[in-house]
Amino acid sequence: MVEKDAVFWKAISKRAVQVLGSIFLLMAVFFLSAGRVDLPRAWFFFCLYFISLLFNIVIFLKFNPEIIRVRSETKWEEMKRWDKLFTVLYIIFVFIIFIVCGLDVGRFQLSSTGMEFLVGGVIIFVVGWGVVVWAMVENKFFETTARIQKEREQRVVSTGPYAIVRHPGYTGMILYYGCAPFIIGSLYGLIPALLLAIVFIFRTYFEDRMLYKELSGYKEYAKKVRYRLVPFIW
Repeated sequence: MVEKDAVFWKAISKRAVQVLGSIFLLMAVFFLSAGRVDLPRAWFFFCLYFISLLFNIVIFLKFNPEIIRVRSETKWEEMKRWDKLFTVLYIIFVFIIFIVCGLDVGRFQLSSTGMEFLVGGVIIFVVGWGVVVWAMVENKFFETTARIQKEREQRVVSTGPYAIVRHPGYTGMILYYGCAPFIIGSLYGLIPALLLAIVFIFRTYFEDRMLYKELSGYKEYAKKVRYRLVPFIW
């Protein structure tokens, strides 16, 4: 029991380092691109992002601690080629979002957005974060890798947000990252944010095909829940 607890907390520590490391790296990329640090809206965004990550840890420890462990590992050897391509594009476009935002609001000051842009961004952030957390709490199989988890006896999850769309986590992530240009105040940052959304649509399409072919019960589930990301659209 003690050994099991030690392994679990080691996984949590590993995931915490991964997540916190990523946010500090994004901050470094943004402020280096901006060439200045006196950007209150950017600091507000990163503080909001950091607070949401702390809430994630508390929520997952209470409602789905296993999700922290599985998301601390990446099954590279089991990844399909399209998922490897997604991973590369995902990393590239996330960084490009903050590079473009930094150049825009810092060095060149091309965009001029009002408080309505900031408020709208916060609303998008909260909605996106809420959907992602809801999906992860509901779905213990929400790994970073798109694969059939035979060793964990993966099954179809059709409750919570999965009763509305088949891939709610990706819907939330598109909003979660897409809000950054709104909050920071960069109109040009919306371009790579849109490209990142397309990358998520790409993964959704191929992952859905994989689940349809390889996961027992998914065909029946897909007939009941018709839409992948957005109700009544797709």
